[in-house]
Amino acid sequence: MIFDVSVYVQKAEAAAGEAPTEECLQVSVLRRRKWAAKSLSIFAVAIVVVTGCGQSPEVRVAPAPSGESSELASDVDFAQAYLDLGTRYYEAQRFADAIEQFRRALELNPYSDEAHALIGTSNYRLGKRELAERSFRRALQLNPRNLLAQNGLALVSNDERERAAALESAITYNPDVPELRNNLCFMYVQSGDIERAIQECEASVRLDSANAYSRYNLGYAYQRQGRFEEALEQYRRALEIRPEWARVLNNIGLVHYYRSELSNAAEYYRRAIAAEGSEAIYHYNLALAYEAIGVRLASAEMRGEPARDVYGVAANTDWREMLREAANEYSTYLELTPGVPDAPRIRAKVAELRTRAG
Repeated sequence: MIFDVSVYVQKAEAAAGEAPTEECLQVSVLRRRKWAAKSLSIFAVAIVVVTGCGQSPEVRVAPAPSGESSELASDVDFAQAYLDLGTRYYEAQRFADAIEQFRRALELNPYSDEAHALIGTSNYRLGKRELAERSFRRALQLNPRNLLAQNGLALVSNDERERAAALESAITYNPDVPELRNNLCFMYVQSGDIERAIQECEASVRLDSANAYSRYNLGYAYQRQGRFEEALEQYRRALEIRPEWARVLNNIGLVHYYRSELSNAAEYYRRAIAAEGSEAIYHYNLALAYEAIGVRLASAEMRGEPARDVYGVAANTDWREMLREAANEYSTYLELTPGVPDAPRIRAKVAELRTRAG
């Protein structure tokens, strides 16, 4: 019995662990191309970014140079300036401000597929999926090859086939963008097509070995196949890039749990809790490990076996203490998820463990 994401799964067989969620998707402005690599110095507009405590970036219009060059300035050029400023807001996670700038760009250039795609990406980050989808579809009407819009549609569409098709199309035109490969891997993991997920995640890692999300997704896919050593290697590489990532620590614990390396499993669950203590499933998994250690130590004691020979647990470990700790972790889990359907069974288990521990 383990948790798969946030859903309790009553299964005794090896399960998947904590599956990738949308945290593991690449939703950033994917290396936004400068479609027109022109120097702003020849136009009558320039971006001046004013920063400082409490100050916001702002657009200032530079005076036009003397002579005929002033005639080169156009609405499209001003629109690009607003796109650039909006991107700065986006990178600062000021998504509403970013949208305002992108809309100003659209007022000047209504046919800017890039502006529509950027508005969609910003709305996605604000949790406004319907608005995001509308913008992504408009961008693709204007330019079916728009990278941001293809990736974005894959994030928001409720149609699984459409999501995969959008990413596959994006990859056709942009085969060397690791974020796209990672996102397609994520989609395949979610649909259960683990072989194709592994292919895409391996491609993403080849393109960008420092992408923690690709490492995590690849590790999870390996874990689903029971390729535990390969899964651990990818999880460890993910931790090198993003230290103490609770989701990764939890899944390393699960790999050790399924290999009956209970002491190691408990260690990684504790680290996951230290990194993100409010996540209930980590407490539940730690309770499972403590309970398993306690039960097996008690059985070993009855058979006269030395504790050090039981699942790598230290010789001086008290099985009663392990059962008490298991009861405590189950209780913490219930405190964090009071409405869980399985609460009566878990409360009964807590009482049983405390009685047995004395």
